[in-house]
Amino acid sequence: MARQQRALERVLADGRRTAPWNAALVGALALATVVNLVTVALAGTGVWLLVVGTWPERVLGAAEIVIALVLRPRFGRMPRHTLDAAAAPVLHAVTKRIAAELGTKPMDAIAVDARYGSGCTVVGPRRRRVLVIGLPLWETLTADQRLALLGHDLGRASTRGGPSGAWIQTALDALATWADMISPTTELEAARQGVADANAFRPDSLRQNTNISLGHALAQPLQNLLAHGMLALHRLLGRLDDLSGRQSQYRADEMSVRVSSTASADGLLRALLLDETARFAVERAARSGGDVWARVRASLASVPDTERERLLRLARLRGDSTDGSSPPTYFRIQFVNRIPGPRTAVPPSGEEAQAIDEELRPLRTAIADELRSRAG
Repeated sequence: MARQQRALERVLADGRRTAPWNAALVGALALATVVNLVTVALAGTGVWLLVVGTWPERVLGAAEIVIALVLRPRFGRMPRHTLDAAAAPVLHAVTKRIAAELGTKPMDAIAVDARYGSGCTVVGPRRRRVLVIGLPLWETLTADQRLALLGHDLGRASTRGGPSGAWIQTALDALATWADMISPTTELEAARQGVADANAFRPDSLRQNTNISLGHALAQPLQNLLAHGMLALHRLLGRLDDLSGRQSQYRADEMSVRVSSTASADGLLRALLLDETARFAVERAARSGGDVWARVRASLASVPDTERERLLRLARLRGDSTDGSSPPTYFRIQFVNRIPGPRTAVPPSGEEAQAIDEELRPLRTAIADELRSRAG
């Protein structure tokens, strides 16, 4: 927590001059480059061996190409409940207006899901930017807090998205795949034991079982060592990525204040402290029937101020954060209240707000039905 406090003070001292690049991000990109170049080298040498090699070398080249295909980047899929510009013109217009004010790219699509949170993702070979809004959070926010939410997520996408984020994620996926391929599996162990059992009644079974045991004793430590090495690199790269993301989170919070107000950003962050309470409220609302979202709103609105203050103090003691790459929410609340910003928000007009609700209505119904089916 002391380190987090010092990091907060450094960001406050730098102000808007805070650079998007830092030592953790440079380290993460360097390590990711080494990992991804291994995949590129496998594919390149595999193709070369297939073209100019002998038959044994071609077999090796084919194996290298297969491994490189397994390690290839995963582009992800478009979320299930997605609204493009034709289905939600007003919501897209508001987000484009915010993106223009922040000087960042607008979203290609907007999706909703059943989580108490929000975020941005990049999917498909065309790297389409998708804003994903959690309906339980959206439904419980005021109009100005929704504006702060959109400003934060668009700012987060501008600081954490792009080629660098995809490059690091590709390396993380490759390291996890390497560990899965190298580590001994329960199926392999069962197959080895089955071979030993099948040889038990053969005349030369003692020598064959001894060979199997010796080979297993020699191979398993090496496999474990390599697998643990890959997992250690995965943890290191993930740690560097998380450290680089903390500074970008503060920059996104600054953008949230810029497009809304200090009070709106503060209210949004305090609402995120109700994550556990919101999950229970959603479960109860889904089991009880009726209007799920009205019940969720009523449940969270009934949380007393004393409970909210208790959660804030608990977050200060434990350093709770919304995810592993974010600073503690308590420090983020301090940050938005210590930077200059407007005191009042200018949310979308009443007509725009009603139009957005109408655009989200079909997905609100679909997700409510999904929640009821899970609860049942």
